Amino acid sequence: MHEPRKWFAWMLALWLLVGSALAEVITDISPLPWDESPGYEPDPNAYTENGYLDASLRVEMSTVRRADADFYVAHIKIKHPSQLRTGVASWLGSGTNRITAMAQRFQAVLAINGDYYSDRKAGLVIRQGETLRSKPSEQYDVLLIDAAGNFHIVKRDNLAMLDVYLSGALDIRNVFSFGPALVIDGELQEIPEKYSFAPHYKNPRAAIGQLGALEYVCVVVDGRSDDSQGVTLEELAQAMADMGCTQAYNLDGGNSATLVLGGAIYNDKSADNERSVSDILYFATTVDPLNW
Repeated sequence: MHEPRKWFAWMLALWLLVGSALAEVITDISPLPWDESPGYEPDPNAYTENGYLDASLRVEMSTVRRADADFYVAHIKIKHPSQLRTGVASWLGSGTNRITAMAQRFQAVLAINGDYYSDRKAGLVIRQGETLRSKPSEQYDVLLIDAAGNFHIVKRDNLAMLDVYLSGALDIRNVFSFGPALVIDGELQEIPEKYSFAPHYKNPRAAIGQLGALEYVCVVVDGRSDDSQGVTLEELAQAMADMGCTQAYNLDGGNSATLVLGGAIYNDKSADNERSVSDILYFATTVDPLNW
């Protein structure tokens, strides 16, 4: 009389096993191609009150008041390094576009302005594995991102290290020339007395940092207003160190400093004041809309 119960228990276990396997297939994370193509379209229902959450990507947003300035912080965790990507206004290397427009074009869940490389004639530029400019500059520290999603920072007084990183030992996919370095190997960096981009004046700023494996922060600080003066690079570096960054790097600031979530500007900037720039860093989902 107990055989039907055994049969039912066996069928239930089989059903649960098959269901679990199907769930794994549905949420399987496949890498995005290392080219200029966008990520998958973000799921509108994956946006939360404080960010975005799906099987491949978590974004948590917060606003912090520090040093008489408003810090807009995105904490990002991804499942595959190809989800940290770069987009440019023109792959010919000279065009510009609004950050929100590029974020929509590349289907970014979250985007931040890059180094605005087309505004300068020197500085090594690699985007999605393609070299757009092969001329390093002794004026700028350099951020390199490898195919594992790890950050490496080379300071301008040690550019010979670029040969080591680009020799093939590491598969470098993106390189930015701006800076200065804010944190290297967990150590707060001293900001040079003389460096471009008014390092010791309070200004709007943007920075990106790595916290750990496939875990990052993007930070934009508003400035030049009565409510938020902006910060010096010393203040920005200290903030990135306090967030736990192992590596952190200053991106283009001033009116370029823009954080975009879901196609809309997240920091306190009107669309009318949005600057057109050459490039963005962005985070994309790998969840195919067929699996929403």
